[in-house]
Amino acid sequence: MDTPHSSVRAFAAVASGYWTAPGYRLVAWTLTGGMVLLGIVNVGIALWLNIWNRDFFNALDKKDVGQLLQLLWILAAIVGSAGVAVAIQLHVKRRLQINWRSWLSHVTVRRWLNGGREYQLGMLADEIDNPDGRIAEDIRVSTELAVEFAQSILQCILQLVTFLSVLWILSGSMRIKLGDFEFDLPGYMVWAAIAYALIGSLLTYALGRGLIHAGNVRQGREADYRSGLTRAREHAEGIALMRGEVDERERLRGSLFDLRAAWNVQTRGQGNLSLLTSSLAYLAPIVPLIVALPRYLGGEIALGGLMQTAQAFSSVQWALSWLIDNFPKFAEWRASTDRVVHLHLALTDLEDAAEVPDDARIVVHPATESDRLIMRELGVARPDGQMLVAEAEIEIRRPERVLIRGQSGSGKSTIMRAVAGVWPWGRGAIHLPTGAITFMPQKPYFPLGALRDIMLYPAAPEGIGDEMLKDMLHKVGLDHLRDRLDETERWDHILSGGEQQRVAFARVLVHKPDWIFMDEATSALDEAGQENVMKLLIEELPGTSVVSIGHRPGLEAFHTRELTLVPGADGTKLRAHTAARSLGDIYRKMAAASRATPRTPGFWANVRSNLIGR
Repeated sequence: MDTPHSSVRAFAAVASGYWTAPGYRLVAWTLTGGMVLLGIVNVGIALWLNIWNRDFFNALDKKDVGQLLQLLWILAAIVGSAGVAVAIQLHVKRRLQINWRSWLSHVTVRRWLNGGREYQLGMLADEIDNPDGRIAEDIRVSTELAVEFAQSILQCILQLVTFLSVLWILSGSMRIKLGDFEFDLPGYMVWAAIAYALIGSLLTYALGRGLIHAGNVRQGREADYRSGLTRAREHAEGIALMRGEVDERERLRGSLFDLRAAWNVQTRGQGNLSLLTSSLAYLAPIVPLIVALPRYLGGEIALGGLMQTAQAFSSVQWALSWLIDNFPKFAEWRASTDRVVHLHLALTDLEDAAEVPDDARIVVHPATESDRLIMRELGVARPDGQMLVAEAEIEIRRPERVLIRGQSGSGKSTIMRAVAGVWPWGRGAIHLPTGAITFMPQKPYFPLGALRDIMLYPAAPEGIGDEMLKDMLHKVGLDHLRDRLDETERWDHILSGGEQQRVAFARVLVHKPDWIFMDEATSALDEAGQENVMKLLIEELPGTSVVSIGHRPGLEAFHTRELTLVPGADGTKLRAHTAARSLGDIYRKMAAASRATPRTPGFWANVRSNLIGR
């Protein structure tokens, strides 16, 4: 990652597409135009109030009761107009904020959940922490504050142009004497307002520039703390069974300590800045009167002119002091935009990695007319370049069933990820076969929803009714779930690991893919359960190829070929097993396993056992 991710221009490059995206741009420009128009209206109302202020204090100085009553009616019109304009502007602003946030979130999620990027970012965890927090929180802060800043800056510019003219007219000139040199300074109150705001802004930046980094660190610590709490909730069972509460408390305590340290750094920065901003806030209503006082005492302006001048001075001063008033928010916004931009830069790097020369990555060729899975000179590496699998020459035909064995950490699972196209690190080529491919990881993924939705995930095949779903649950030994298809639960928490793997096999039987890649997909099943689901695959899907990754005993009985990852100096190498198994061997072993499985008692056996009380 290079430094442009810290610039405002980088965030504009990431987020400005909202105004050009089809389906969004018309509403985007309409809302933006509404913001500009309402900003002009608000400044016009402020100018109206400024003129009213002059007339009111002049009438007050003259004790003209009739004019005072008339001006009070005008004030009611000003207040009513201002209230309506502000309310409409609030609705337009919030609509623009949520629309922009929705677009940016949609685009970011689409880039994140695409081509395995969500998994690949996990390999870059040191650089990209908590992408979910960046999408949910940092995008919200970035878009909401950006719209607020744009609105306030527009208001400042319009107000500055309007009231500088008023203040220039009201200022007149002041005689300045420097030793023997004298001159008249026209519009002296304009220059006083500019000098006042410029000095305050420079001091604000000098005292508060460290807040940007402090805010970035604090938001990262907040995300780490939330992530630790979420992880403890998701793994509550394992923590409870292993009595790991003390260790988890210490981890969360350490994370909270880091958060407090970042909070304290930010607090010190904000405290230093508040010393200045609070002083400027107390001086704000006094300075305009002091600056305009010479003209009033000299009889050049009346009381109404003094109050009008003071209000115009305050308006110019407010417009020029935008940085003073908004620097803490600006620091928070910069921290969030940095995190959003950093996420998109990482996603761009991953997308660019898929376009590097073929000899610098694993190339996955889409299916053509072949019904074979072919791996040529496949080398699988870690993201840091360390080789896991240095040599792999594999060709699998339909309907072969191949078992890949190897030591833990030898790269077995990574081969499956490379076939899935989510592991680009390495070299060589993978030629995919024709037909649908299903991948079964050790821990199946269950989306939120009803049990039916889980079994039909990710897309419901045609012609699948409830009876077929119930039948598949029966076949994998989950009869107690047959009547719960419409129940919405956190099934990944309710079901045991073995039950989750059985549901995953039922899901495969429903979808009937042409190729199945299993990564320790039976690890939570007992031997009888493993035999049952593997027999089901062979009996229900006889034309489907199965590539299994695992080392549990008994798996070899259900495969026609075995490949072993053998350790080597440059990484493991894939070697074929010495003796390939025939389908006849599998049939005989399955028959033996079937005979060894306890049979369900027949009708007369049940009657006899009930009669004799056994």
